[in-house]
Amino acid sequence: MRRSIALICVLVGSSLAWGQESESTSVTTRTSGGADLLSQIWNFEDATPLNTGQLDLRLGGRWGTGQSLGDSSDDWLLTPSLVWGACEDVELSLTVKAWLGDGGDVGPFEDGNYDTDLGVLWRLHEQTGFEHKEGYLHLPSIALSGTFRIPTGDGSEKIDGELRLIMTYEYESGIRTHFNAWGKSANGDNFENISSDSFEDFDRSDIQTLADAGVFGRGSDGLQTRDFQYGGVIGADGPLCADGAVRWVADYMYSTSAWDGFSFHHIGEVGFEWEISDASKFGLSVQANLDRNDSQHDWGAGVMYSYTIGS
Repeated sequence: MRRSIALICVLVGSSLAWGQESESTSVTTRTSGGADLLSQIWNFEDATPLNTGQLDLRLGGRWGTGQSLGDSSDDWLLTPSLVWGACEDVELSLTVKAWLGDGGDVGPFEDGNYDTDLGVLWRLHEQTGFEHKEGYLHLPSIALSGTFRIPTGDGSEKIDGELRLIMTYEYESGIRTHFNAWGKSANGDNFENISSDSFEDFDRSDIQTLADAGVFGRGSDGLQTRDFQYGGVIGADGPLCADGAVRWVADYMYSTSAWDGFSFHHIGEVGFEWEISDASKFGLSVQANLDRNDSQHDWGAGVMYSYTIGS
């Protein structure tokens, strides 16, 4: 996976260099102005930032089935967010995550309540085309995003950071394709270290799974978060109606597990977004664990409503 990501980055960089060295004329090729997706409910981010001065008030939620590893209770997560177009090509966000669990009990595997995520998205290059004597070169929108988890929640510690490379390309048909590659430094947990006492109510087969993976019974350490996590996502979205107010969205993610000792995740996701009015947008996603990895929910869903204030 690391080699694949590195190869894609080299190819993109080579294309940029070739475009600059050739005799060319830059032409903007974006067709619809770029419909920014509600990135909080999808596995990938869109390289299109909010317009300057635009402020979105977003209320989202996620649901996931009980993991086969550990507690079988379903998980519920509430994600109220503020997203602001701070200036041209720059978007800032603030999200407070609240794990609700079943009846408020989040279990030993999930984050503590009310941690804060601070995010920034910077579009480095807006989609353009270059006319060359040898043909026509298309370059996607390219952006970088950074997200920082601030330990404001119960039992939280240290700061996590994620850096993501984002590419989005829009075709004349209105269909857009996306590629994300990301890496995350997970420096702390949102819960106290898990000891064997935390597993007293778990199924014996789950405890054996932990033991076989070498992550159970490490004294007071117990299950450990993977220090460096990484992955890649390919996705696409396109219009479902003539005016483009409703768009389908689909993606596939390949990533490390959040826990030491477990294999990679293969996750598929489909859904839609509906621009109800100039100020209102609604999104719905459904996820499936394609390899039934024990450290990942088998099924999940996300929903979000966004209300825009300002331009």
